Order: sequence, then structure tokens, then C-alpha cells
Amino acid sequence: MALNSDMSTLLSRITAARAGYLDAINRDRPDMVFPSEASAIVVLPAVAADLDFPSVVVSGLPSGITIARADLVLVIGALFDTSASENQVDQASKTLRVKLSTGSWGTDDIVALTFANNGLQVDGDSYRGGPVLFGATDIKSVVTADGTYNFRSEETNRSEGVTVTGASLELLDVSSVIRVWFN
Repeated sequence: MALNSDMSTLLSRITAARAGYLDAINRDRPDMVFPSEASAIVVLPAVAADLDFPSVVVSGLPSGITIARADLVLVIGALFDTSASENQVDQASKTLRVKLSTGSWGTDDIVALTFANNGLQVDGDSYRGGPVLFGATDIKSVVTADGTYNFRSEETNRSEGVTVTGASLELLDVSSVIRVWFN
């Protein structure tokens, strides 16, 4: 009886995105990983603004493939707080969006990653190792072929610019990575 209850609880906690991710891994579906150049510093502000993150060049996808899934992984080497107080993301539903470089922000972009409210927490005037953040959104509707893909926390058109509680929070050695699974 407890096993069925535990299994029901587990199944109710698996989102569609996580289930798709696990399904792709379990099928031994081929994949390719495309990292960006590392950006030395990306500063998260206290006032919302457009904020660019490293772009990714996808090159060398096999011809004739069908992209089954594409994900963003944001790698942050370290967090450095330059304010005098504890610092973290201060609002829910602030995102990092993706578009093909030839597209336009506000019309051709989709959510690739949503920052957690109170995420990226750092004590005042301190430094700590950075996290690896996995976007739960399948971005294959934008990542359709070889090309350059831009990432931005978009305030101008989407009102989704990520902000923090302190004066600024520096993300050091930031890389964007696109992982593409295909059939």
C-alpha cells in the first residue's frame, strides 16, 4: 500500500519537461553539445534592463536529422556580490530568452530558462562558487538548425528582466550551452 502511495507521489512530481528529458536519456538518443565562449562578467542589476548572455554557435548538426529536443544549460563559474547586503534574484518569473541571431527580440524569442525567486543567493560583499542552471523549456522551436543563437534577459519587450535585491550581483565566467537531441 505504501509503495503505491509513494509511486503516485513521485509520478505527480515529474513535470512534462522532466519526463521528456528522462525519456530522451533513457532512449540513448544521440545528442550534441554546443558551448559558448565564456563571458568574464555578467552583472545582474537592481533595476530591470535588457541583459545579454553569451551567444551559442550551433554548427555541424548532421544533415537530415529531426531535432527531438533542445535545452539551455547556463554555467556560472562564480557569484560575486558587490553590495553590502545579502543579494539574490528578487522576483519570480524572470527569464532568459533565446532567439536566432537574425530574429528580433519581442517577436522571435521564447523562454529558455526561468530564474528562481531568491536564487543565486550570496552574502553581502562575498564570493562563492556558481551554479549550473538547467532550462526546463524545450527550445527546439527556435533551435532548428545550424546558426547563432542569442540569449537575453529581456525587459524592453517582455518585462522579464532579471533583477536582484542588492546594487548588483556579478556572475563570473558565464557560458551558455545548447544541448540538442536528435533522431
